[in-house]
Amino acid sequence: MQAVNGPNHPIRKWVSLLLLICFTTATSIVSQRSRSVDSDKRYSIAASVFLSELFKLLVGFTLAVMSREATLRKDSASLPLFSEKMDQQDQDDGSSDATPPSTPSRATSTVSLVDKVRQVCSEIYCPSAWMMGVPALVYVCQNMLQLAANSHLSSVTYQGLSQLKLVTAAIISVYLFGKTLSKRQWMCLPVLLVGVVFLTQKTVSHQDLADAVALLGETEPGPDSPFSHRRVQVAESSASALMAQAKVMANQYAGAQLAIGVSCVLLACVCGSFAGVYIETKLKSSMAVSLSVRNAQLASFALLTAGAAVVMEAISKAEWSPLANFSTLAWITVLLRGGSGYVVSATLRYADTIMKGFATGVAIITTIALESVLSSKWPSLSQLVGSTLVMVSTYSYIRAGAASKS
Repeated sequence: MQAVNGPNHPIRKWVSLLLLICFTTATSIVSQRSRSVDSDKRYSIAASVFLSELFKLLVGFTLAVMSREATLRKDSASLPLFSEKMDQQDQDDGSSDATPPSTPSRATSTVSLVDKVRQVCSEIYCPSAWMMGVPALVYVCQNMLQLAANSHLSSVTYQGLSQLKLVTAAIISVYLFGKTLSKRQWMCLPVLLVGVVFLTQKTVSHQDLADAVALLGETEPGPDSPFSHRRVQVAESSASALMAQAKVMANQYAGAQLAIGVSCVLLACVCGSFAGVYIETKLKSSMAVSLSVRNAQLASFALLTAGAAVVMEAISKAEWSPLANFSTLAWITVLLRGGSGYVVSATLRYADTIMKGFATGVAIITTIALESVLSSKWPSLSQLVGSTLVMVSTYSYIRAGAASKS
C-alpha cells in the first residue's frame, strides 16, 4: 500500500510513525501489567474485548460521519481508502457526467447531521456487510488469545513473539490463497524465527523463587493431619536443599507459563494472519467502502461475538459481574486495543508498509528499554540479540515484499 500524500506531509508521516511506536509499546506493557495479578483478581478477557470493540465502533462511526461531511465538501482527492474504485463504479454506471464536481460542495449546507448519520448507517449495515462476519469472529478470538498471553508472558517476550505473524501470514497467503513470496522474503523468515527464540528464553523471576520457597516452607498443618510430618521434614532439611527444591518448582512453573503464553500467541498470530489475508484477498476488491466504515462493520460483528462470550462466561460463573476487577490499567488497555487499528491506518495513510514494519520492529527496542527502566534491570544479551534480529528481518521482509510488487 502506498502512502497517501506521503511526500506532501513529512511531519504527519513521522508523527504517525512515532505514534505507532509509542502505541505499540504502551499496549504491550500496559496489557501485560494489567494481567500480572492473582488469578482471582484478573478482569474478564471477554468483557475487555467487548468494550474495546464498542470503543472501536464508536470511533469508526464518528469518523465515518466526519468523513461523510468532508466528502461532501471536498473533491474526490480527499476521499478515504478505496475512493478510486468508487469513482470507477460511478463511471461504469454512466453517472460521472450527470453531476459536476462542484455541485456536491454547493449542496453541503442543506445536509443535516441526521442525514449524515442515516447515510453512514446505511453504509455500515448494507447488504454486503455480512462478509465482514468471518474476519470479525477471527479477530475476536485473536484479541482474547492476546490478552490470555499477556497473563503468562513478559511484555518483551510477547512483543517478539507477535512478530511471528509474518511467518503465519506468509504460510496462509501461499498455501490457502495462492500468493507467492520472493526468495528474499523466504530467507528473512528463518532469521525472524532465530530472533524470536532469543526473546523467548525461559527466565525465573525472584518473585517466583520466593513463592516456591514460601510454598515449601508453609505453616505447619494441624496435629490431626496425615501430613503433619511434612513440617518436621522441611525443618530438618538444609537451606541449600530447600532452595534447590524451590528452584526446580520455579523452573517448572516458568516453563509452564512460557508454554501457555507461546501457544496463545501462536494461535493469535494464525487468527490475525488469516483475517488480514482474508480481507485483503477476498474483500478488498469487492467492498468499495472507507476504512472507518469497514472498521465499524468489523466492530459490529465483533460485538455480537464478544457479547456472546461475556454471557457464556457469566453463565459458567453463575453471576453477572462483567466489570469486576477492572482497574485503571484495565481501562487503559481497553482504549489502547480499541484504537490500535486506527493508529495503524494513520501510519499507512501518511507513511507506507515498509516504514510501518520498521516502526513495529523499533517498538521491540523501546519495549525492552522501558521495561528495563520500570523493573530497574538491565536487558539481557539474548533480548538485545533477539530484538535486533527480529527488527532487521521484519524490515527486510516487508521491504522485499514491496520491491517484488513494484
